[in-house]
This record gives sequence, structure tokens and C-alpha cells, in this order.
Amino acid sequence: MIARELISSVPVLHPSDTGSKALRLMNEYHLTQLPMVVDSKYLALVEEDEIMDLEDPDVPLESTEYGNTRPAVMEYAHLFEALKLFYDFKLSALPVVTKENEYLGIITKDNLLAALAKYNGVKEPGGIIAFEVDPRDYALSEIARIAESNDVTLLSVNTITNPVTGKLEVVLKTNRQELQGLLATFERFNYLIKYVFAEEPEEEALKKNYDLLMNYISM
Repeated sequence: MIARELISSVPVLHPSDTGSKALRLMNEYHLTQLPMVVDSKYLALVEEDEIMDLEDPDVPLESTEYGNTRPAVMEYAHLFEALKLFYDFKLSALPVVTKENEYLGIITKDNLLAALAKYNGVKEPGGIIAFEVDPRDYALSEIARIAESNDVTLLSVNTITNPVTGKLEVVLKTNRQELQGLLATFERFNYLIKYVFAEEPEEEALKKNYDLLMNYISM
């Protein structure tokens, strides 16, 4: 997924706009930044905090100090590049531009979160397994083979390095909710399971609810 596919339609600011107008638009669209655009060119990213510090919010923005930073992402950049900029600059909105700095629109935090959810299979039913391995022992091909041998599809694979232990934490989102067989295989291959989130099969849940009801009735 590329940046231009995540663009939202949000009003832009112009140098002649006042701080009050900027704050009103930010409040209306639930953003803490808005881009300033001049002749279709991206000029700056105006911050809510900067406007709040103005002695007179009704003066035009062109007569104030604004937009000390100009974060932007190119239109054909990958989603992950946009994510890095959101993190580095603590953004609620990220302008998308062409090579000629032509402003195309913004990516909002909500749009970015929705895209990440799709990438990680969040909406798909299934369980989650997390385990630790030494970085030198990490082999995605082996992990995928183990999953495949248990008739499990990996919807997403994420990794993060533990800064204390130096080990790699691997988080798998699967298409299966019953994961006992897969867990047993991972443990047989000496993977250290940290945690598991797996919904019970519907039959098991119904049986438990039925047993609880029978116990309640017999009290």
C-alpha cells in the first residue's frame, strides 16, 4: 500500500488564514496539525501548539512564526515510510506530495491505523502466538513450514528485539483459533512461547456455557 492510496480530503491553510480559523479546522477534523499550501505547493505543517501560543489568534498566519518543520511523504512511498514519519514527528496528519512538492492531500492517523490493521490481519478471525528466539536462530522459512504442517496460515508476522535480553520476539497472527497442535510443534522445536491469544472453538464455548447452566440449575 502506497501513500497516495491513504489520502484524506481535509481543508488546507493559507498564509492569509488566521490562527483562530486554523484552530477551528483542527478541532473540526480532530487533528493537531494542518498543512499550509500556496499555489498548490506544500509550504509547512502548522502545529496546534504554535497557534495556541499566539498573543492574538486573529492575526493572519503569514505575520507569525509557524511551521518550523515540513514533514511530508512522497506519493509513491510505502505505508511503512509514512509510519516512520508519524512516529518520528509525533504527527496526527502527514502531507503527501509529488516530486515537485505539489500538495496532494494528507494521511490522517485514523487512516494509517486502519491500513496497519489490514496489513496485520486484525479483522480476520484467528489466534495470536508470541515466542522468543535468538536472532541467529530466527528462520521465517522454518516458522512457515511448522505452521503449514499444522494446516495453519500465517496472516501476519511481526518481530521486535527485546532491548534487555537481545532476543527476538516473534508475533504470529494465524487464521486458526484452535492452536494446541501448532503450539506443541513449536515447543518441540524449542521455541519459547511467551503468550497465546486464541478463542475457543464455538463447540467448546457452547459446551462450557451448557455445563455452567446445568450446574446453576442443580444448585
